[in-house]
Amino acid sequence: MEYILDMKDISKTFPGVVALDHVQLQIKPGEVHALMGENGAGKSTLMKILMGIYTMDPGGEIQFDGKPYHASNPKEAMDQGVAMIHQELNPILDMTVYENIFVGREMKKNGLVDKKGMIEASKQLIQECGLHVSPTETLRNLTVAQCQLIEIIKAISVNAKVIIMDEPTAAITDREVELLFGHIRRLTEKGVAIIYISHRMDEIFSICDRVSVYRDGQYIGTGTTKELDEPKLIQMMVGREITDVFPKLEAEIGEVIFEANHITRADNKVKDVSISVRKGEILGLGGLVGAGRSELVEGIFGMHKLSQGEIIVKGEKIQVKSPRDIIRKGVALITEDRKVTGLNLSGTVNDNIAMVAIKKLLSHGLYSRKRANKASLEYIEKLKIKTPSGEQIVGNLSGGNQQKVVLAKWLLNDPDVIILDEPTRGIDVGAKRDIYLLIGSLVQQGKAVIMISGEIPELMGVCDRIMVMCEGNLSGEVHRDEFSQEKIMTLASAIQV
Repeated sequence: MEYILDMKDISKTFPGVVALDHVQLQIKPGEVHALMGENGAGKSTLMKILMGIYTMDPGGEIQFDGKPYHASNPKEAMDQGVAMIHQELNPILDMTVYENIFVGREMKKNGLVDKKGMIEASKQLIQECGLHVSPTETLRNLTVAQCQLIEIIKAISVNAKVIIMDEPTAAITDREVELLFGHIRRLTEKGVAIIYISHRMDEIFSICDRVSVYRDGQYIGTGTTKELDEPKLIQMMVGREITDVFPKLEAEIGEVIFEANHITRADNKVKDVSISVRKGEILGLGGLVGAGRSELVEGIFGMHKLSQGEIIVKGEKIQVKSPRDIIRKGVALITEDRKVTGLNLSGTVNDNIAMVAIKKLLSHGLYSRKRANKASLEYIEKLKIKTPSGEQIVGNLSGGNQQKVVLAKWLLNDPDVIILDEPTRGIDVGAKRDIYLLIGSLVQQGKAVIMISGEIPELMGVCDRIMVMCEGNLSGEVHRDEFSQEKIMTLASAIQV
């Protein structure tokens, strides 16, 4: 049997959108097979059909393990040997680690749920994964990275023949990535096939054997990582050559517009950190997962209580008791997790874009849907949001287009200071470039940008200055003419004395 999974002539149409147009995918046992393509290319839709989340249009055919395959829901898919780790995590936050790992397939003993057995089995899996958490810890108390690893453990524990990993490294550290790659290699040695969805080129060439590329819902081609290189892969994905991955627009840097001094959070996750940013400047915030970067900006934004610190916007010291206080002063925060804190997934594109700037969309004191829809259309065009219309439900858009809706929502409010927390997480190379150009145009208008990213090349490509955090402390600052990966990584890895 050459293929463990053979998907042929797969199509899927949503109202107003052809998501997949007669595509194919063939997976060999024991290989790591990458799915590549821009956001909206159809990768996630194809995998959701495989997992039984979506039903394919008539005419397609799926063979799995030499037999015709059909799944009506994820449980049926898992029962047949197909598991998926989703890009957007779906942990049950108020359940424990072991309950999350075994949810829906609890171990039984003498007809009763075997809690002790599940805890022991979870402990073994957690140790093998190199994770240091208790099986009885509640997920709400874990970091995003730890939750991601629990999802990976859950998929591994199913003993699946095919495991789909959708952006599995988006929120984990380099050390944890190496641990994951070790697990992937051990799984493939046992004949398990991995379908690997990622926009990180270095990962594709490091761990994958073959790559299948999709564009605008169509199958473009498949090749081995040995015969492909990065420029060729990018060209297949976007249909054109992209020579400048990190475009840097020149902007005039002016006076300091925003300061946060001696910020210390009450929970001690941030300790005496001071940052400032000037008009026309892009300030990067670097550091490993758990360094305190998101915790810093969330504290500044009034989402968590501070034990000390002062915030100054345009020379005025302000009291921030809630996010509303700092938003009114012209500061925006685009959060890391767009689905939890950034969007109303059941709302339309128009309604989401209008969410923050409602006061600007009033007519005679009343909310004007006509003005809102006009403003929304302007940003759909400006940010190249792929949607059939402004009335499309945001939850139906691809991850990259959802991220653009979050950006549009805040930009419509015309802030002076824009804080971006992992703005390109899970976004393809073409959409990333669009966002870098957008950031460049914002600072050219005299706005200030603070950008958090775990990707050092991204920070070095886009920023004028990078401040690096480690374990809740500020460990150093690097100016553009001094940028080097080694210097930034050294600051990120240990407190400098």
